Amino acid sequence: MRYFKKIQETLLYYDFQPLLFFWVFSDILNNQVLWTKLSYWEGLGQPNTYWLYLSYLIVSMSMMVFIHNIRWLSKFVFVYLTLYLFSTIRYLVNIFSNEGEPFDVTDFKNILITCFYAF
Repeated sequence: MRYFKKIQETLLYYDFQPLLFFWVFSDILNNQVLWTKLSYWEGLGQPNTYWLYLSYLIVSMSMMVFIHNIRWLSKFVFVYLTLYLFSTIRYLVNIFSNEGEPFDVTDFKNILITCFYAF
C-alpha cells in the first residue's frame, strides 16, 4: 500500500514523472510483443525484431515500477534510449543497404519522429 501511495505522491508533486508515466504507459500498450507472436516475426524473416520489442517491454515496465525512485528510473531511461539508438541505427542501415526496401514517405515519417524524440 505504501508503494502505491509513493507513486501517487510522485505523480502529483513532480514535474516530469506524470509525462513519463503516460509516455511509458502508452509505450507498453503499443508494444508489439503484446499483439504478435514470435512466429509472426519469423514469418517476416525478422525474428530479432521480436526480441527487440521484448527488451523495450521489459525496460518500459521497469520504468513504470521505479517511477518513484529517480536513481533507478534514470538508469532504465538510459537503457531505453540506448535501445532506441540501436534500433534507429539498425533501421537506417536496413533502409540504405542494397537488400533493404526503397526509401519512402513512411521511412521519412519514422525518421522525423525519431529526431523529435531525440530532441
